[in-house]
Amino acid sequence: MKRIREAILQCVYDHAEDDDELIEALQVIMQSGGKQAYSIFFKVLTHLDLDPDMAENTWQAILVHRRQMMGALNRPVNLRTAICDYLCSVDKILKNPVFVEIRVFENHLKSLKYDSLTRLHTRSSFEETFTREFARARRYDSELSVLFFDLDDFKSVNDMFGHLAGDLVLADVGGIIKTEIRAEDTAARYGGEEFVVILPQTGKVEALILAERIRKKVEALNLSYEDKQIQPTISGGLASYPIDAQSENDLLKYADRALYRAKEFGKNNVAVYSQNKRRYIRFDFDKHLHIRQIGNDEELQGFAASAKNISMAGILFESEILLEFGVKVELSIPMGQNQSSFVIIGTVVRVEILDSRHYDIGVSFLNLDKTVKNEIFTYLLRQMDPEIN
Repeated sequence: MKRIREAILQCVYDHAEDDDELIEALQVIMQSGGKQAYSIFFKVLTHLDLDPDMAENTWQAILVHRRQMMGALNRPVNLRTAICDYLCSVDKILKNPVFVEIRVFENHLKSLKYDSLTRLHTRSSFEETFTREFARARRYDSELSVLFFDLDDFKSVNDMFGHLAGDLVLADVGGIIKTEIRAEDTAARYGGEEFVVILPQTGKVEALILAERIRKKVEALNLSYEDKQIQPTISGGLASYPIDAQSENDLLKYADRALYRAKEFGKNNVAVYSQNKRRYIRFDFDKHLHIRQIGNDEELQGFAASAKNISMAGILFESEILLEFGVKVELSIPMGQNQSSFVIIGTVVRVEILDSRHYDIGVSFLNLDKTVKNEIFTYLLRQMDPEIN
C-alpha cells in the first residue's frame, strides 16, 4: 500500500504539466496495483475513503466526464479540474473542497506523523499504530511488546547546558532507537524526554534484549556541546501482551509502571513488568552444568558452572566465565532420574557480578521440546512433593 501511494505521488509530481501523460502513467499503476490502487489514488488526491469497486467506477466516470468537458469547451481540461467538477457537480461527494498544493499538504501530513526533532513518530501517530497492532495481535493470537523509555535526569541537562544541548541529546537518542528497531517496529516520541516502542510478534525475552541494547548505546554516548561533555543515560519499562495485559490501556499502563520501577532501582536500567516477583516458582537446583556459547568459536568446548535454581522458564547459575546479556547458550543439564543430561537452548537475560571472578548468570529457556518440558515439570513436582515418582 505504501509503495503504491509513493508511486502515485511521484507520478503526480513527474507529470504535473502534461495531463495525458499523467493519466497514462496512472493507468499503468492502477492496472499493476489492482483495485486497491484506485482507493489509494482518491485518498491521496481528495482524502476520500472509497472502497475499491466504487473508486474504480469513479475513476472511469471522471475520465469520461473530462472528455465531455473538453468537447463542450473545445479546449484541454486539467485532470484535477475534471475530478473536482465531477465530485462536486455530478457525484456530489465533495461539498466544500479546499484547494492546496499537494507538496504542501504532504509536508503537513508528515509533520503530523513525525516528530521534527527526533524523526520518530509523534504521539498521535503512535496511538493510531498501537491500536492497529494490538487488534492484529489479538486477532492472530500473537505476542506484542511495548517499551517505555525515559531519559534520566533530563531536566538537569537543560538546566546545566541549555535547551539546545537537550535537543541534541533527544535527537541522538531518537537516532539510536530508530537504528536499533526493525522495519516492522514503531518508535515514537511520546512526550518531552519519553519514548515508546511497539514490537509486533515479540515476546519479553526478545524485547528485553532490544531494550538493553538501546540502553547500552545511550550509555555509551559521549556528546560534546560547546566544549562540554554530556553523558546521558536512559531507563526503560517493558510489558507484553498477552502475558501481562489484555487491553491496550493496561499494556501501556504496565509498561509505564515498569519504567517507574526501573527509576526506583537506580536508573540506567530496564525493568520488566510483573504482577508477582516471579511468573514461575523457582526451586533450588544444586547441579553441575556444562555451558557452551552458541556462535563463539573460542568457546566451542564450553565450560562448567554450578546451578542455583530452576523454573519452567529458566535457570540461574554461578559461573567464572562472564557472558554478555542477550547471547544464546547451549546448556547441558542433568535432570533425569538416572542423572542423564538434557540439552537446552537459552538466552542470557541476567548478569550479576558477585566478585572479580564470579558471576550470577540468568538464562531464559527457548523453544523447549515436550520431553524436556515434562522432565523439568516432573522435577519441580518432586520438589513440591518428594513422594511423587
